[in-house]
Amino acid sequence: MDIIDKIKQDIKTNIQAIYQQTIEDFDLDCPPQDELGDYAFSCFNLAKKLSKNPIELAKELATAYQAGPLIKSVKNIGPYLNLFISDDFIRESIIQIGKNKNIGHSNYGQNKKILIEFSGPNTNKPQHVGHVRNNCIGQALVNIYKAAGYKTTAVNIINDRGIHIVKSMLAWQEFGNGETPKSSGVKGDHLVGKYYVKFGQLLKEEEQKYLAEKKISLDKLDNLSRKKVAEEFLANSKWMKKAHTMLQDWENDDPEVCHIWKTMNDWVYAGYDETYKALGIEFDHLDFESDTYLLGKNLVDQGLKKKVFFKKADGSVWIDLTADGLDQKIILRSDGTSVYITQDLGTAEKRYKKFKFDQAIYVVANEQEYHFKVLFLTLAKLGFKWAKNLHHLSYGMVSLPGGKIKSREGKTADADELIATMIRQAQAVMNKAEKKIDSSDEQKANIATIVGLGALKFFMLSTNPQKNIIFKPEESISFDGYTGTFIQYTHARIFNMLKKNTKLNNLSELKEVSFNDEEKKLIRSILSFTETVQKAAITYNPSLITQYLFELAKIYNNFYQKHKVLNAPDEKTKQSRLQISQITKKTLKEGLKLLGIEAPEIM
Repeated sequence: MDIIDKIKQDIKTNIQAIYQQTIEDFDLDCPPQDELGDYAFSCFNLAKKLSKNPIELAKELATAYQAGPLIKSVKNIGPYLNLFISDDFIRESIIQIGKNKNIGHSNYGQNKKILIEFSGPNTNKPQHVGHVRNNCIGQALVNIYKAAGYKTTAVNIINDRGIHIVKSMLAWQEFGNGETPKSSGVKGDHLVGKYYVKFGQLLKEEEQKYLAEKKISLDKLDNLSRKKVAEEFLANSKWMKKAHTMLQDWENDDPEVCHIWKTMNDWVYAGYDETYKALGIEFDHLDFESDTYLLGKNLVDQGLKKKVFFKKADGSVWIDLTADGLDQKIILRSDGTSVYITQDLGTAEKRYKKFKFDQAIYVVANEQEYHFKVLFLTLAKLGFKWAKNLHHLSYGMVSLPGGKIKSREGKTADADELIATMIRQAQAVMNKAEKKIDSSDEQKANIATIVGLGALKFFMLSTNPQKNIIFKPEESISFDGYTGTFIQYTHARIFNMLKKNTKLNNLSELKEVSFNDEEKKLIRSILSFTETVQKAAITYNPSLITQYLFELAKIYNNFYQKHKVLNAPDEKTKQSRLQISQITKKTLKEGLKLLGIEAPEIM
């Protein structure tokens, strides 16, 4: 039984003795101000059960309460019984946390399987800053769910087919002159992205000529008219016609086209592997759209038989979701070819058969909210009971100070460029620091990498995933404020202090030590770590971890400024403060690890 459970048991024992009433398990609240107590028991449910006024019940409890050794005193404040913890509570907490090899971990999700799909890049360009946020959220969720006791499967679906992939292939075929990553010295995904941009430029030039010949001025048209003009242009574009022909050739297994497709995709995969490695991203399973695009057609037949789907006169298959607040959605084209929803239905079915998950999370930008509403609702109407356990983690878009990302125009901060920028930024900040560290150039480079990537990941995770963010590299690295750098620095500071003290007594030697308010606050914060991890899993929100770590680092720094550690007034006090510092460092390190961030020993 952990220390918090002992407090709860103390409350249950008193309620049984006073009211001869047993109560179910409950959560303890934290009072808004320290002077109000350390924990609070809400009397509302018990009062309802006993047909009493909750404020009067709290008074009765406080008067009759017989506190155990972990509680110094109790006090009724409104409808709450507020508890003030004793030195024994702090002492036992330090021992408990110190012995816990997996702090923050629990069996909350024991025996439950969860599948988390994230990343999902297109093989026509390098990953950009938006993918970085996706990757950071996805990997953090995998780490958090593992810590909460779930059996996790991290899945990436590679979008390696379609007209957007063909655009890069066609431009390379027409203008590449056999250029390869090896011959050009360009990373594979960047080289392919270069030809995707090239196709966009060709299309733009062609469009300008088309508009000039037709004497069309887009500035004078409304949005609907512009859209119609764009559709007419694309229908007549020679480059789009060539791209559609190449796509048809690929689907018909044309040897030359398939060779180009495989070669260029291999370049991209090699490039992605480098990016994933730099960001610390790992997957348990890969799906490829080239393998899944034919899935789902069997479900179309089932849906027609069950009258979930219907056919229109042209032979196309649809689902009518108007009664569910959506609209009609095409499931299969009139020529029998799939649309995205078709293959996503089939992929979901295939994954469930393979992994038998209890829950599946799709980490995909909020631009696809409608798509996932349709997907989940359609699967439910087809009779799949597990459809109710599918969740779309709809995260907000990432933009740069210069505006929205436009990959086809080459206006983007790709992931590799961003990583390099953050490392340079970290190096610059470290060079300006007043206190220099005694280390080799190799160590300094390694620290800059750890700090730069830590700042990047922390920023991407520091806001509720649903919110849009503007990423400003120069603001994400700071030794003060809500940054990963501040937390890393706090960890390094504690590590350096502990390194100076070679003797750390056994935990059992904490007897007869009194604890101050800052130490009590630190212990309460560390004890809440496991619950915070669980809440982050329940709410799909890694920012609960970033907020927790920031507060813990602030609390420790306040304690450190007010109270001497190495120069404490006596050896017993010194040892207790060293132990508190040790478990704080341990918690900070584990929390950063859940976010995919390294905790440096020196900075």
